Amino acid sequence: MHCAGSGRVAGPKRAAAASRNETPLNLLDKLKGCADIARMAYKKLEFLKREGESDKNNVILLHGFGADNQDLYGLADDLDPEGEWSFYFPQGPLEVPIGPAWMGRAWFPIPQRELEEGLDYADRNPPGIEEAKQAVGDLIFDLNSDRLVLGGFSQGAMMAVDIAIHNPADVEALLLLSGALVNRGAWLKKAADLKGKKFFQSHGLQDSVIPFAKGQALYDFLKAAGLEGEFHSFPGGHEIPMPILKKAKQFLAN
Repeated sequence: MHCAGSGRVAGPKRAAAASRNETPLNLLDKLKGCADIARMAYKKLEFLKREGESDKNNVILLHGFGADNQDLYGLADDLDPEGEWSFYFPQGPLEVPIGPAWMGRAWFPIPQRELEEGLDYADRNPPGIEEAKQAVGDLIFDLNSDRLVLGGFSQGAMMAVDIAIHNPADVEALLLLSGALVNRGAWLKKAADLKGKKFFQSHGLQDSVIPFAKGQALYDFLKAAGLEGEFHSFPGGHEIPMPILKKAKQFLAN
């Protein structure tokens, strides 16, 4: 099985508009395959932390494909300016070459063809996701939170739902930004364990990376499983605009 992938960048670092764009790039395929995925993913994840009032009330946010953990780090002060929560931003275990002397990160590889045609993992498990899920699960175990909100952007949002479905007792709520379904059949067998959990979801109406319909399908799936959530659409693409951040802040506060 060929597990190497090419890159897509999840936007510039934090800007005034706080958007996170993922732009396709014509990149060389430099990942080495499934064995490397396993070796890298099972290492302890590096992370950035924004200290909060308590180390028991935690938020973990997972970046998108081709970005790194600095990409979402600035969101902590937007989402929780009072510092009530501690925020953790893990670094994806896979390196993704995105330009000269510039290396992004990923949770699992995505081939260039899928980046160009649009991502669709609704009915299959991406190679590498199990190893990445284990690595994030180890971080969750180490934090030993009283309350944990798990979320992410794009590939990170896919990861967040997959992790929560397989570890429902560890997660209180989900914060999903431009995500989509992954391996629907496997999720269906366990999704009921998340019944009553709260989630926040947003998606751009003009998203060309993960089309809006795929975000809608994720929302419909979560609601059918008994989760309690809000779905906020917005006029825009694969990004996190400031109005969405304000709504996500309200969600976290409540």
